[in-house]
Order: sequence, then structure tokens, then C-alpha cells
Amino acid sequence: MVKWINVAKTSAVEPGQNIVIKLDNEDIAIFNTGTEFYAINNTCPHQGGPLNEGTLAGEVITCPWHGWQYNLKNGCPITTPNLRTYPLRLDEDTLQIAIPPEAPANNQLEDTVFNRAVETDQVYGILEQIQLGKTLDEVFENIYAGLQNVVPHNRLGIALIDESSGDLVQCKTKSNRKILLDNGFSAKIKGSSLEPILNSGEARIIDNFKEILARRPTNWTRLMVQEGMRSNLTLPLKVQGKPIGVVFFTSEKPRAFSEVHIRRLKPIAGQLSILIEKGDWTDKLAESNKRYRTLFEMSNDAIFICPSLTEMFVTVNENFCAWLGYTHQELVNLSLRDLMPPDEFQNTRDTLKGLDQQNPITFQTELSCKNKNRLPLEIRAIRITHDEREFIQGFARDLSEIKALSAQLKEHHSFGNLIGKNRKMQEIFELIRLVAPMKTTVLIQGESGTGKEPIAHAIHDNSERAKKPFIRVNCAGLVDNLLESELFGHVKGAFTDAIATREGRFAAADGGTLFLDEIGELSLGTQAKLLRVLQEGEYEMVGSTETKKVDVRVIAATNRILKTEIDAGHFREDLYYRLNVVPITPPPLRERRDDIPRLIEHFIEKFSQQTQKPIHRTSPDALEILMDYAYPGNVRELENIIEHAFVKCQGGSIEKQHLPLDLISSRDDIVTQALRESNPLAALESELVQRVLEESDGKPQLAAQRLGISRTTLWRKLKAV
Repeated sequence: MVKWINVAKTSAVEPGQNIVIKLDNEDIAIFNTGTEFYAINNTCPHQGGPLNEGTLAGEVITCPWHGWQYNLKNGCPITTPNLRTYPLRLDEDTLQIAIPPEAPANNQLEDTVFNRAVETDQVYGILEQIQLGKTLDEVFENIYAGLQNVVPHNRLGIALIDESSGDLVQCKTKSNRKILLDNGFSAKIKGSSLEPILNSGEARIIDNFKEILARRPTNWTRLMVQEGMRSNLTLPLKVQGKPIGVVFFTSEKPRAFSEVHIRRLKPIAGQLSILIEKGDWTDKLAESNKRYRTLFEMSNDAIFICPSLTEMFVTVNENFCAWLGYTHQELVNLSLRDLMPPDEFQNTRDTLKGLDQQNPITFQTELSCKNKNRLPLEIRAIRITHDEREFIQGFARDLSEIKALSAQLKEHHSFGNLIGKNRKMQEIFELIRLVAPMKTTVLIQGESGTGKEPIAHAIHDNSERAKKPFIRVNCAGLVDNLLESELFGHVKGAFTDAIATREGRFAAADGGTLFLDEIGELSLGTQAKLLRVLQEGEYEMVGSTETKKVDVRVIAATNRILKTEIDAGHFREDLYYRLNVVPITPPPLRERRDDIPRLIEHFIEKFSQQTQKPIHRTSPDALEILMDYAYPGNVRELENIIEHAFVKCQGGSIEKQHLPLDLISSRDDIVTQALRESNPLAALESELVQRVLEESDGKPQLAAQRLGISRTTLWRKLKAV
């Protein structure tokens, strides 16, 4: 028998907040989304790290350390991978949670009995709500939330038959994804795949929408695929043998449903039919159709339909008019070309060349408002067919506020020419702020391409010496005798080619900063002279005995490990300690992968301005490759890769085929990928466990058998992932 225990008053969990309780030595987080409560076997997910290290997309932020997604409006998670949810119910104003009866550890039979008992309680709980006269809205919300353990689903919908038209019209929808197929969507029943379901009263399971779409494309299937859904369970709704509609459960996973789920849901479908009939919902479909017709006006997006970029709009919604400052009548006498600056029109025409009914294209552009201001928009365009004519339908989102926020984020995540939101880079930014006002010598040690010279520039630019010279010397670029002359200068006749007196770099940098790159290449003799300058602020030109005073701040950089050079007798220990007053070590790019998207964006902006090419983004496939690459050449190599892509790319987006071939071919097997990580063995095991679980259709017992480990060990390894 399921045991329910009191855990908290509802008032203890504010909307958008959560509390953590202890249950059988396990932390349970109880969330209040504002409309419902739920419990998961984890403490607050955001305790894995600060949310500002996540990737922002609209109102959703994805955290890089465990893949969680959160809604920024209420702070609650959207996706919760690898979690166990706990049944939760309300007893007046008290939250109660279901716990299993005490049983021996790892007792699979007891676990199964408990899970079935909980599922039965949940089904009967829904039936009880229907019998107690709860409204369809209340029951619908509770079915979506309360049956997750019974029938795993990401989307729930109810569609009813409109007796006036004979069409099936969607009237209730809830999903954890952005809904494209919304309330008011209608479909002809006659000749459709739903006709036999309604006539026979038998449920239907679709294992893979993509396979159905390939064989028999329909708007309904296409929109389901675009929403990210993969499988579906549809049950007919009947009253006294007469079909009135369907209820459908949809999942992001293929093959998510079985006959077991049908048996569990049939009682609910039967009672749901009675509730709908009692509530006269079929009579309300006329109102639903009206709502669908006005949905065009109710959307938060600006929506337009036009035959082409150069032909006048067929229709636009109120938002499109308001944002651009035109009346409806004015806009329907214009085309997109009329609203676009010439450069934007050419870019958009190139971007939409491959637009079809299967694959929407999302792009950013600017439209000219009536007051001549430019409005930045993100437009999601798709080709639609009506009365055997093709049109472009666009859903536009105002980017003005996002652009302003993006500018603020760029300022926060950059320091001069340095870019990085990664914790290590933020620590370097703070160190630059602290050391810049002082004369202290700085030693920058790091791999090639990690940004040692930009760090030196940032220190100089934020110091009192910013208006004085910044002089760079590559110590590896000259032989020893020439390097000494380059640094300290020489007098006429000091050596064969010294036909005139020449000042050195120390003199040129007087009052400013001298950046000595590749300082590990200096000879021991030159090192001794450099040490004197650092200690006493004086030197002699080559061939002269006259001592010169100089006021120079020295910043040195090397990709060598100087302590190893000291042990080998190649570098002076006293010079090392004089240089290493404030050490800065920029991390290699493989250790700050969360900065890669921002760096890509920066280089795209840079090369877009240089080449005047309308390239503004990378495709998901290309970004995945760029995120996975090891970057032995670090940031400099990433910059070269983007420049290479600009040469090959002729559209508005960098695609996989625009990347260097050796970069694409390097993504071969999981062993090679694991070797790029700081802990290759752990990375290899993690990838292997996840891949076997995926190939086992998400069934832990089968995956454990294939791996040759117990299910308990598998869960432990998954938890570590």
C-alpha cells in the first residue's frame, strides 16, 4: 500500500521557488511553478554552478555543467534529465508525498509493486477529480502533470469534432516545448489516418513521426516534428458509441508508448468523454474556431503572409503594424522589399533561396519603420500552401531589448580584446584590473594562441601608461647579437653594419610598456643585461660605456615552462623571480569551451565587417563540430577556422561543409574524442554508458546487461555523468 506523508504547507513554497526536504537520507526538491507543485530526487539544480555561465536562448537558459534548462521568468527547470519524480498531492493546504513501503535494498519486485501502486493511485486520483465535478481545465492540467509516471509524455492535447464542419479541432494543448500546432488547428477527418480511430474506437500508436512524415506528409505531422516530438499515443473519445474527439499523448522520444499505456489510459479517456459532453465542449467549438481565426491577432509575435519578398503582403497582424508604425491598410500595400534596406534585402533573398514547407528558416534582419528607424527582428519563415498557391509565412520577434542586453553581456564578458565568461577568464580580468595601475612586472605563461599579447595590451591600456608607447619585441625572431642591439640600441661602429647610432626598444618604450614575447628564447648573456634593467632601471647601448636611465614596465610572455628551463640551465633563476612577480596563465580553449560560442560570434562580426559578407550565424551541425574540437592552436586556431569558413560560405550561415576538412574528419570515434578531455578514461566511460543506454531504447536493465554490470552500478555511473 502506498504511504503518503505530510511534507510542507503550500504557503511554504512561493511561486517560482523551491524547498528541499530529507526523505530516507535523500534530498528531495519540491518546486512551485505557480500553477502546480512537483518533487524530484535532487536539490535545487542551479546549485551546480552560477546561472550566468549558462547559454541564454530567449527566456530559457541552458547550464553547461549538467544540461539543465530553466525558465528565467519563474526560475523553475524545464528539462530534468536522469531524474526520478515523486508523486505529490494536496490535502487541503498540505503537500503530501508518496513513499515506498520499507523493503530490502535492490528488491526489484517490491519496486515494481510500489510503482504500480503509485500509478494506480494517480489514475484513480484523476478519475476521482472527474467524478467530483472538476472542470475540464483542472482535469486537463492534472492529467498532464499527474500521469508523467504512468505515461511518460511531453505534450498533451484534446481535439474535438466540430459538428458544423465535421472537422477535428484542437481545443486543449500543453507541452514543455514551444507549441506550433496550437488550439484552433483543424483537420479534415474523412480520408485521414484519424478516421479509422474514431470509427473503430481503437487507440493508435505512432512510433516515429519522421517515418510517417516521409511516407505521408501532413501539416499535423510536420508541425509535430518541428516541435521536437517523435512518437504519439491517440485514444478516441466516445459517448454512447458516438465519437466526439480524441486525446493524444506525445513524446520527444521515439517508441515511447505501448499497449500497457493504452490499458492504463482507457478508463480516463472514457470518463473524460463524459466530462466533455456534460460541459458542452462540443458546442463551444464554434468559439474555438473563432479564437483560432483571431489567434493571428493574439500572438506575441509579429506575423505576416506574402507570396514573395517583392509582392505585397496578403495579411499582417496587429503587432506587425504597431512595431513598424504603419496602419494595416498601409502595410498590405507594401512588400518586404519595400521595408528592407538594400543590403538587408539581398541578404534575406540569399538566405531564403532554399525555403520549403518542411524546413523553416530562422534569420535576423532589420526592417525600416515608418519613422525611418531600423527595427532588429528575428524572423522564422516557412513556405505554406493555400488554394494551390504558395506563400511565405513569417513569425517575427523584436530583438531590440535582446540586442541591448547582449551589448551589456558583451561588456561584462570582455576586457579590451579579451573575451570570456568562463570563471578562469573572469579571474584573469580581475587580476588585470588589480595589477594594471602598478609598475609591477608581469609574466604571462600559456600555450600558443591563448591570448598572451591581448592580456599584455589590456594591462597597458588600463594603466597610467596607456597614452605612452606599447612596444612589442619577439625574442624568437632575431639571433642573439641582433636581439641585444634591438633591445638596447647601438652606437655607430659598434659592429660591422652599425653605420649609424640607433636607439633600442627600451628607449622607444620609455614611459610606457615593453612586451617581451617568447622571453624563453633569450640567451643567458642577454638575460643578464635584462635583469640589470629590471633591478636598476639602467643599461648601456651596444658599443657604448655610457649608462642610460629608463622608465619602462616590462611584461614578458612565453609558451615554455621556465622552471624546466632553469633546471636545464637555459634560464636564469634570478631573472625568473624578477619577472614572475605577478604570474598570469591564460587557460587553453579546451578548458573554457563555454566561451567558444561567444568567440565564434566575435570572429563572425569581425570578418563580416572585413569582407562585407552577410554571414551572421553558424548552423547547429557546424556549432556542434566547433564545440567538440580540441583546438591545439587555441583561440588563434578558432579565428583561422572562422576565416576559412568565410572564404567558402556564400549564404548567411556557416554550415558544416564550410569548415576545414581535417576539422570534420577529426570527429571520428569516442576514443579520440575522450582523449581531448582532461580525464580521458572518465570521459570514455561516460560516453560509452550513455551510448549503450541510448541504443537500448533507454531501458536500464538491458543497458546494464550489455555493459556487463549491475543495474545499481549503472545508476551510479549515470548519476556521476
